[in-house]
Amino acid sequence: IILWQTDGIAHCPGAVSLLAGLLMWLTSLSPVRRKRFELFYYTHQLYAVFIIFAALHVGINLFYIIAGSVFLFIMDRFLRFWQSRTTVDVLSAKCFPCGAVELTLSKPK
Repeated sequence: IILWQTDGIAHCPGAVSLLAGLLMWLTSLSPVRRKRFELFYYTHQLYAVFIIFAALHVGINLFYIIAGSVFLFIMDRFLRFWQSRTTVDVLSAKCFPCGAVELTLSKPK
């Protein structure tokens, strides 16, 4: 059993991580996400604050636990960045009565 310590500076990073996690959780609830998507999106950029301060709170052992996930996340971001560098042209656009829009795009250059 791990002994709960009440001294040290680990409480402050834990509180920051908890606050970031709670903000992300609250904005991920369906009513907020559907009506205020921008708030949901920008609040979820706090994932870096959440992970960094959680690591400061828990200790270096957290890095060993999440190293594989962080590596896959970084690779995903790199591939998204690399693939988004290609450009496409809009060949046609059609508006439907229901409010939907159909776009026909060229192949990536």
